[in-house]
Amino acid sequence: MTQPDTKPSAATRVLGLFYGWKLVGLTLLVTALAGGPVWNGVGVWVKALEMHFGWSRTQLTGAFSMAQLEGSLIGPLMGYLIDKLGPRRMVFIGFSITGLGFILFSQTTHIVTFYVSYAFIMLGTAAGTWLPMMTVINRWFNRMKGRAMAVAGEGSFLGGLLLVPALAWAVNPAQHGWSATAMWIGIVFLAAGWPLSRLIRERPENYGERPDGALPSKAPELPEGGASIDSDSLDDGPEFTARQAIRTSAFWFITFGHALSSMLIATLTVHMVPMLTDQGLSLQTAAYVWSVLMAVGAVFQLIGGYVGDRVPKNLALFGFTALQAVGFLMAAFVDNLTMAVLFAVVYGAGFGGRVPLTTAIRGDYFGKGAYATITGISMAPLYMFMLVAPLFAAAMFDARGNYTLAFFILGGIGSLSGVFFLFAKKPQFSPSYRQAPTESRQD
Repeated sequence: MTQPDTKPSAATRVLGLFYGWKLVGLTLLVTALAGGPVWNGVGVWVKALEMHFGWSRTQLTGAFSMAQLEGSLIGPLMGYLIDKLGPRRMVFIGFSITGLGFILFSQTTHIVTFYVSYAFIMLGTAAGTWLPMMTVINRWFNRMKGRAMAVAGEGSFLGGLLLVPALAWAVNPAQHGWSATAMWIGIVFLAAGWPLSRLIRERPENYGERPDGALPSKAPELPEGGASIDSDSLDDGPEFTARQAIRTSAFWFITFGHALSSMLIATLTVHMVPMLTDQGLSLQTAAYVWSVLMAVGAVFQLIGGYVGDRVPKNLALFGFTALQAVGFLMAAFVDNLTMAVLFAVVYGAGFGGRVPLTTAIRGDYFGKGAYATITGISMAPLYMFMLVAPLFAAAMFDARGNYTLAFFILGGIGSLSGVFFLFAKKPQFSPSYRQAPTESRQD
C-alpha cells in the first residue's frame, strides 16, 4: 500500500487556485468525453445501426438494457473497487476498457458483436468516469459540495450539447460513417486514460489541504459537563459505513427516488432521437433538439447545485423531479419541432436541477469514507429500472407503432420519484459509530 503524499499545499496550487476546483474541471472533461458518445449518443447509434442493418428498436434497445443489467450486477463491486483501489486507478482502467469496447463496436457485423461491445463500453464508463470522479469531489468539498458537484456534472450536459450533433454529422454515410467514427472514439479513450488519471489527487489531506480549501482548524471543544459532540458540529460530518447506511430508511428512499427519475432519462436517451425522426425531423435536427435539452439542463444543473446548498436537498429534489416528470409526459404529445423544443426546455430544467442533488445528498447524509461503495450499492436498483424502461418503450413502439402509451405509463411511474425524495430525511448519526475501526486507504 502506498504511503500518503505529504507535499505542502503549494504543490497542489497554481496561481493560488484551490486544487479541488481543478478536479472539478477535470471531472467536467472526463464526464463530457463519456457523456457525448456513450450516454447522450445512444439514440444516434440506434438510428445509425437501424438504417444500416435494419434491426428493430427492441433489438437495438436490448444492448443498452443489457448494459444496465450489467451495471446492476457490478455496480456495488465498482463502488467497492473505487474505495479500495482509488479513483485514479479506476479512471485509467475504465478509459482503457471503454476504448477497447468502441474499437470492437466499430467491427460490428452481427448484433451479438454489438451487444458484447456495448457491454464493454458501459462497463468502462461505469468504472472510470462519473462515480470515481464524484467520489474525489465528495472528498475535496464539504460546505460547497452542491456547487462543486453541479459544476463538475456539467460535463455530461456539455458532452450532449456539443458532441451529439458532431456525432450525428460524423456517422452520416456521406461523412465518416458509424464504423470509422466508433474506431476513432476508441482510440481517443485509449490515448486519454493515462494522462487524465495522473491529474487526480484523491484526498486533500494527503497534500496538506482541507476540504473547500479551508485552513486546518482546531478540534472542537467539549460542551460543559463532558457531553458528547453532535456529529453536525464537526467539519467533516457523519461517516457511515456501507452496512450502516443501508440500514437507514433514507438510503432506500434516495435509492428508489433516484432510480425512478433516472429511468426517464434512460428512456429518452435511447428513444428521443428515433422518436423525432419518426415525426419527420432529420437525424441532424433531432440531435439539435437533444442539444437544447442538454443546454437547458446545463444551466439548471448550476441552479440546482446553488439551491441544494441553501435548502434541504430532499425538498429541492422533490421540486426538480416533479418538473422532470411533467416534461417527460409532454414528450407523449410531441408532433412537431416547436413542441419538441418546448418539451426539451421543460424536461431539461427538471432533469438538470436534480442531477447534482442526487449525487450530493449521499455525501451529505453518509459522509466520505465509504461514499463510492454506498453509491455503488444504491445504483443497483437504478440500473434495473434503466434496463426495463427503455426496453418496455421499444416493445410498445414495435407493437403499436408509436411511443404515446409507453411514455404515459413511464411518466406516471416516474412522477413518484419526488415522493421518495420528500421522505428521505437526513439520518441520525450515532456517536458510537466513530468507535468503529477505520479502513486504511491509499492515494
